Order: sequence, then structure tokens, then C-alpha cells
Amino acid sequence: MPMDQEPELTQGEGGLSEEEKKNVDQTLYELYKSRRPPVSLCEGVPLSAIINATWLPSDSKAMLAESWIPVPPEPEYEQATGEPKPPPPSFDPKDQEYNEMARRLSKSAPLRQWNSLMIKTKELEKEMDVLQKKMEDRDRPAVPPKRGARAPPPPPPDDGVREARLEELRNEVENANNEMQEAEAAYAELRGSFAEDPLSLVPWMQTLFALADAGMTTFDVSGRFFPFTNLRALFSSDNSSSYYEGTESVLGMFKRRYEKERGPNKIQILTKLVPNHFQDGYICQEFVPAVIERVRGNVFGYESTEPLDLVQLHWWDVKEHDVLPTLKALQALTEDKLEVVDPTTGELAIAEPKKVRAIGLVDFPPRAILSAIQAGVPVVSLQCPFSIADRSHMASLEMAREYNIKVLARDGLMGGLVSEKYLGVAAPSTTGPEDPDLDEVAHALELANNYGGWEKTQELLKSIKAVADKHGVTMQTVALRWQIDQGLFPIATIRWSEKCWNQFGFYYHYKPRPGVDAQLFQVESFLDEADMQKLSVLGL
Repeated sequence: MPMDQEPELTQGEGGLSEEEKKNVDQTLYELYKSRRPPVSLCEGVPLSAIINATWLPSDSKAMLAESWIPVPPEPEYEQATGEPKPPPPSFDPKDQEYNEMARRLSKSAPLRQWNSLMIKTKELEKEMDVLQKKMEDRDRPAVPPKRGARAPPPPPPDDGVREARLEELRNEVENANNEMQEAEAAYAELRGSFAEDPLSLVPWMQTLFALADAGMTTFDVSGRFFPFTNLRALFSSDNSSSYYEGTESVLGMFKRRYEKERGPNKIQILTKLVPNHFQDGYICQEFVPAVIERVRGNVFGYESTEPLDLVQLHWWDVKEHDVLPTLKALQALTEDKLEVVDPTTGELAIAEPKKVRAIGLVDFPPRAILSAIQAGVPVVSLQCPFSIADRSHMASLEMAREYNIKVLARDGLMGGLVSEKYLGVAAPSTTGPEDPDLDEVAHALELANNYGGWEKTQELLKSIKAVADKHGVTMQTVALRWQIDQGLFPIATIRWSEKCWNQFGFYYHYKPRPGVDAQLFQVESFLDEADMQKLSVLGL
């Protein structure tokens, strides 16, 4: 597929009935004409078909210190230059930020509510006009019939039904108009908030908005990990901080902004817990609640009582170090703490709300998964590598399937190597600047080496390219669709700013439609039996 070609939109057959709408993900239907049903990770936590792995493009503190708002000149300008101070910068409607602001406002919850209420009001007024006309016709004096003509039948008795309905409609119109005024006020407040929020229109915020607007609302806290990271950061001395603290803070800021514009519970953030259980004095009952509280503060702000959507536990050594006490400590945080408010009736009330909605596991072997389940830990997800190239976690995958645990599959794009860019060329260099189209050069090359080296990886890419050319899709679409066809939820690493859609093979930005192939969201796969056979023999 040409690098600038737009993803093809697959059209569904006809519209949806009201009954069908209940069983279809409305966002995916609007965007891609997909009839895929909505999926939940657990009660109250939706799960998008593709998950965004959030590797930050730079230091989180620097990202959170950015601002899109023009900075006025310093007061000392005139003294230092001897020239009159220029006027403060004004809003330029031609700037990209203001185009983005208009686009975002057009999709905002207040404007959608206002539009819905306007349609409702017009329909009510139309019904009122029909009733009013019928009532006027009833009260109009009857015209005497012509000689020899049959007299018309008398109008049916009204019994005040129409008057009552008319009054009811007037009240509904009045209520709708009041709600429209509230929506207008909310819209005006939201519009003003862009000028008050320096992060609202910065490039990284726009990237995250674009992905969520494309129906990919689930974000996994990710980033550089062992063995390609600072060990001191990974094994903190006091076990009191979260390893992914910076990513949590960035995603938390995004979630709060997105839901301010689009409404509550639109974004899911999948966090991770990486305890240093090798440390002397590690006490899970102390560590787990303290770190979870810190993670919640990063994501929601410290005033919030919202529970985390999912906490995924990474455990370094399940053979030598018992993971169950830590899992049980985590499980305790998924339950509301109750207290008796009336001893005579036994009435209970929530004394302390739960801190976590659901528990997931990262790279657990099958025996450890089974042990957690048998211990009563409510595991809802397993994250592990599983792709066309890597089937090494097949036993864990089968265990998860047996117990209806959702599998979040990493490395489907081999760190970014599944792309025409790396077909027929030398391996990326580990010296020099990082390649923005790879998660990380060292990580991608490790995946290639694990597969058998660069030459064998080239054969893999050629086979994927042949399937992609057969169907007129990108190589990335083939790799991700293969994962979806295994019943998995692929994790694709975010590319930032102008490279927003590169991970899906669409090398452009800010097009009318999202830069991801609609084929990834359809119920039926475009991969046929011959494709699956060809791809199945590639895995190790």
C-alpha cells in the first residue's frame, strides 16, 4: 500500500436497528461501520480492540511543563533592548492549535448534548403543532353538507386527552430549553478552559486524543524495561515508588482532560506494579497499599476516590519467591471496606471504597496463573508476548483461555520492525540517535535475534508483506489482525506527533479519518485459511 494512502473504510450492510445498537460498539460503528460488540475487561471497565502501549517520547517532567499558550514578553524587555515592548501575542485562527481546538469542541460532550436537545425540541414542537391543528379543526364550525351528501361523522370525543398531552409537551420543551441553556454554559466554560490549560493543545496531548478518538481508548502504562533500563530506577532503594510514575502522571493528565471534554469513564488506564521482592524486609502488606495510593494520585489526583481500572503485577521470580501474599494484598484493595451503621438491623455502609477494580498478571507461567486462580485471586487479564513470530507463551495463553482471562498481547509488531521500512535493508544501528519508528532499537534487535537473527527476520517480513499485498493492506494490519484472530487484544506502541499513525503503516497526520485500517475492527477477518496456514509456520 502506498505510504500516503488512506485506510479503506469497510461499509456494513444497511443501518442498525434499535435492538442491534445495543449489541454493537457505537464508536466503532460510527468510525468503521464495524458490528463488533463492546468488550469489558471487568464490570465498568471497557477494553478497546487495540491497546496503546505508552512509551513516553521524552522525560515526563518536561512533557508536563510544556505549554501551547503564547508567552508574553518579559517586563524587562524594553529596558534590555531600548525598544518599545511589543503587544502580547494574540490568538491566530490559522495556527494548528486553533484548528485542533475547533475540532475538539465539535466532538465535546456539551455540544453533542446541545445538538441532541435541539433535535428533541424540534420533534416536540412538531408534535405540538399537529395537536394544535387537530384541536383547531375540532373547534371550527362544521360546514353544512351539500344537498344529498352524507353528513360527516362527528369528531371523536377528546375528553381532555389532547389538552393534557399538549401541556405535557409544553413542559418537555421548557425542560429541554433549560437543559440547552446549561449545555451552552458548559460549552462556553469548556471553550474557555483551553486558554487556562497549558497542556490542552500541546502535541503529545493531541496524539493521545487522536488515538482515543479512533476508538482505541485503552492505554497501557509502558516504557523501557529490563534489561534496557537504569537498574537503580527499576529496583528503587525503599520500594516506595512506582517504576512507571512518569507515564502514570502523563496519562492521568490526559485522562482528566479527555473526560472533561468528552464525558466521564471514556479512557481506561492499565497500570503495573513492579515490586522489588529481592529486597530485605519487603513486606507486601505495607508496600502494596502505599504504592497503589501513589499510583492513584498520579492518575486521578490525590483528592480523587476513583479506583484504578487495572493493576497488572510483574513478578521477577515465581519459583523462588512466593507471589501469592502480594496478590492477596492487591486483592484486598479490590473490595470495599464496610462498617456496621445500625447494629440492630445489621445495616452496612462503605467505610472506605476500593482502590482497584481488577487485577492482571504480566508474563506469568501457567503454573503461577493456576495458583493465583486456585487461591481465589480474581485475575481478569494476562499480558505477555504472542505474535506471528513468537509463540513461546502458548501454554500461558491456553491457561488463560481455559479460565476466560483476557490476553493482552505484546510485540505483535516486533518493536516496530514489522514495516516496509525495514524490509530489504540492514539492521538498525544501536549507535547514534534512536529510531522514532521503533519502540527502542535495542529492544527491537533483541526480538529479531530471538527469532533467529536479521536474515531470518527478513524472511518473516517478506512473508507478511506477501499477505499484505494480497489483500491491499499494510504489513502492520496483517500482524495485528493475526493477533486479533487468535482472540487476543494487541498492544501497539504509540508513535508521537506527526508520526501518530506510523505504527499502523499510515505515514500521514491529521487526515479526516483515523490512520488505522478499518479491517482491524471488523467481526470477520480478511485473513483466509491459506493466509493463516502461511503465517502459522513462521512462529517459534
